[in-house]
Parts: sequence; C-alpha cells; structure tokens
Amino acid sequence: MPLKPENKIIDFNSIDKIVAILSDDNLLTPIFYESFITEIENYTKISEIDFIYSLNEINSNLENSLIVGPITTSDLRDLPNYLGKNTFILALSNDYSLMNKYADNEIIFIPNSPYLHVNKLNQYIEDQRFIGVLYKQNDFGLKLFNHFKESYPLHFIKSASFGSSAIDLELSVNLIGNLNKLDSIVIIDDGNSYKDLIGYLATNENTYPLDKIYLIDNFLEQRDTLENYYKLVNRTNFSTFDMSGSKEPHREFLFHKSSELALMIANKIFSEKKLPETISHPTFGSLSIYKQMIDYPIIFE
Repeated sequence: MPLKPENKIIDFNSIDKIVAILSDDNLLTPIFYESFITEIENYTKISEIDFIYSLNEINSNLENSLIVGPITTSDLRDLPNYLGKNTFILALSNDYSLMNKYADNEIIFIPNSPYLHVNKLNQYIEDQRFIGVLYKQNDFGLKLFNHFKESYPLHFIKSASFGSSAIDLELSVNLIGNLNKLDSIVIIDDGNSYKDLIGYLATNENTYPLDKIYLIDNFLEQRDTLENYYKLVNRTNFSTFDMSGSKEPHREFLFHKSSELALMIANKIFSEKKLPETISHPTFGSLSIYKQMIDYPIIFE
C-alpha cells in the first residue's frame, strides 16, 4: 500500500484561480454547476474559474490552484496524479476513506459525510463497552465499518455484514451473539434493508429496544415520511435545524448546501489568503474543520 503523503508547503498567497471539476454524476453534477453559476456573483473575491468536465482534459499538472471537487470516488482517487505544486482541494466527494491518498493539509471534505456521522456517535456510546455493528454487504457498509473500528478501538465490537434475503438477515443477527449483552447496536445501511433486519433483532425473551439502535444511512430516508414504528430508531439530524421539516430530497438539499459552502470557503481563502478556522453558515451555524472534514452539528435522535 502506498504511504500517505507528508504535509505539503501551501502558499495561499500564490493561489490565483479556482479549478472546478465536474465529475460524471447525473444527479449531483448539475446541482454543483447550477450553484456555481447562480451564486458566484455573491462572492466578490472569486474572479476566475476553470471548469473541467473530465480529468482527461488536464494536459499538465495543476499548480497554484484551489480545486473544488471532484464529486465521485473514482475522480478523487485519481486526482493526485494530476496535481503539481501549491494546490488545495475542497472535495465534494464524501468518501473519506481516500484521505490516505492526500496530505493532511491539502484537502477538506466539504459534504456532510457518513464518516462524520460515525465520529458523532461517540457522545452516545463513549461510556458503553459492548457494541453490536451490522453493516450492509457493499462498498458503503464495509468502508464505514472499517472507519468505525478505527474510531472506537477500545470498544468490544461484535459485528456481521448483512444482505437482503431472510436467511442472510437472520444469520447476520445470530453472528453478533447474545443481544442482551449489547449496550447498543449500530446499523450501517444505505438502503431500506434495516427495516427487515430489525425484525430479527429479538431474543426468546423480548425484542431488542429500538431506542438502543443507531442507524447510519447518510440521510437516505426522508425524515418527514418515516413510518411511526421506525421513528424510535436513532438516526442523524442537525442540532441547528430539523430535517424532518424539509420536503426536498435530503441528499440533494445537503449537496446543494455543500456546493454553497465550498464557494463560501473559497471566497474566504481568496480574501484572507489562508484557510479560515470557522465558517458562519445561515443553516448550519458556525462550522469548524475537524480531521479534514467540515464539523457539521450532527445529532442522533
């Protein structure tokens, strides 16, 4: 495995342009582009933007550039091959597992990230010892479970992956052992399989309490249309505003806010010639940067 790059010398005074990388994503790229075109006039310190539609368009390594994007995991994985001297990245991919390809001081992950959601669990489980973790059998589930293990090395974790068939769900629950010994259960799922999975979280004596379950779903499910039974499961929301009042699809709404936030940070960098310590956002409040992620005010409720 390649070694993680060491910190780089970055001179924000010499960064003189923005390079916006429009990845091939039919849902998110139009939101990204529209945000830039419609809101750029609000940011007077940003004067030049080069739009790149594919990394293959880059003929020579990028230098003295503030890079906004990319959106997709594949582009973020390949981007280091196109970087020259003095670049800084405001990534619009939320795949924090790729942090090992970048120096700690050359990138910030702007989107609201499920990796951050794993970190935010600490305030709820830090005093617990026995945690069950059930994670989806896909890239999303495996990456987040690995991040969970790295984030909570002192917890005793019983874990299993799960698919979608009844046999598979039942087996997964059996693999985490005696449910009565678990202080809580964390479910990592970017679909709706968790609903069937919960049906198997029972012993001969009782059903596992739903209020001791924490779901990490990356805001897949609309908070305003949750079925009453599953409302007892703890899931992500914000302390500064209630997502259950939002009718707009959550992922599109949050990505639009990420694009907006990228512009705000870019404007501050060009204005102050340094990376801002905090960003004041009308929806999220005062935001800081923690472990190269925007520290959104995430809660579980």
